[in-house]
Amino acid sequence: MLSTFNRILVTASICSVSVLANIASAQSTHHFKSAYPFEETVSRLESGIKEKGMSIFAVIDHAQAAKKADLTMPPTKVIIFGNPKAGTPLMVKYPTLALDLPLRVLVNQDKNGVNVIMHSYQTSFNNLQLPVQEGKALGQAEKLVQKLVTKQ
Repeated sequence: MLSTFNRILVTASICSVSVLANIASAQSTHHFKSAYPFEETVSRLESGIKEKGMSIFAVIDHAQAAKKADLTMPPTKVIIFGNPKAGTPLMVKYPTLALDLPLRVLVNQDKNGVNVIMHSYQTSFNNLQLPVQEGKALGQAEKLVQKLVTKQ
C-alpha cells in the first residue's frame, strides 16, 4: 500500500505530466481569430501568400467534399503553400522534413467566428529532431499568416 506521501508524489507527477502535455500541445499550433468573414479570410491568405512569392499547391475544401458525400460541416478549407526555393534545400538536407512541407493553414468557421490554425515550424523541427534555427524562414510564413488575418 502506498503511504500518503507517496500518493501525493504520484498525484503531483501525474498532474505535472498532464500540464506539460497541454503546454506542448498548445505550442504545436498557432491559433488566430480572423478579423474577416470566412471567404474573405481565405482570399486574403491566398493573395497574400502569392504576393510574397510563394506558391499555393492546393486548396482543400472539406465542406464541399462533405456536401458531395451528403454530409454537412461548417466552412472548412486547408491551404497548402510554400516556396520551393526555401523548402527544397531544407528537405534535401533533412529529408524527413518533407513530411511537414509544404506548409498548411486551416481556415474554419464555428459559432465564435473564423479560425486560422497552422502548425508551428518549431514543433515540426523539434518532433523530427532537427536544428530549429534552420527553419527560421518558415517562421516568416507564420507571421505572414497572422498579419493577413488580424487587424494590427
